Amino acid sequence: MSPHDELKALPRAVTKRIVKEVERPDFGLRLIIIMKFVKATLLVAVGAGALALIHKDLHSLGERVVEWFRIDPANERVEDLLAKLTGVTTVRLAEISAGALAYSILLLVEGYGLFMRRVWAEWLTIIVTSSLIPIEIFELIRHRSVGKGVVLLINVVVVLYLARHHFLFVPGPIGRWLHAHFGKTRHESAPLPAAVEAAAQEEKPPAKPPES
Repeated sequence: MSPHDELKALPRAVTKRIVKEVERPDFGLRLIIIMKFVKATLLVAVGAGALALIHKDLHSLGERVVEWFRIDPANERVEDLLAKLTGVTTVRLAEISAGALAYSILLLVEGYGLFMRRVWAEWLTIIVTSSLIPIEIFELIRHRSVGKGVVLLINVVVVLYLARHHFLFVPGPIGRWLHAHFGKTRHESAPLPAAVEAAAQEEKPPAKPPES
């Protein structure tokens, strides 16, 4: 008998306690969801800003910003930045805006799915985040910085955390349809969490002594 068959065989009071244990608020998952929504909000701002700057003179705008902050325009870094702004074309701004908005939509989908605790969101987040790790390692090797190292570490932790806490997620309508048509899901073959097993054991009646 599988763990989930055992779960169905338990009394209703025990089942409710187990469901409550599985669906209890998870601090780590909440942090991941908040991070997804914050990043999505920032990317929307970047995309909207890039879109608003199309057909504008970025070099002149940069000079006004430098003057407003009373920064020395003769500074080498400021000169390099203003020179780079001159080379930014309308097409480039459109590409930045489209890329930022597309990625923000992906992050919002991930965040919503994780909030709803859907299995597809867990897999989507693991796949997308894992695909970024090799690129981040390459960039960290090319140009070492603390910020890049922190981003890489966070993404590794997110992937490992979701992979180790798969019991927090449940299949949605599509997942249930796939299960009904194509057989077992990993949740049926996976062991129940230790806390769930402990809750079930506490509610089991003590074994009767053998009659003499």
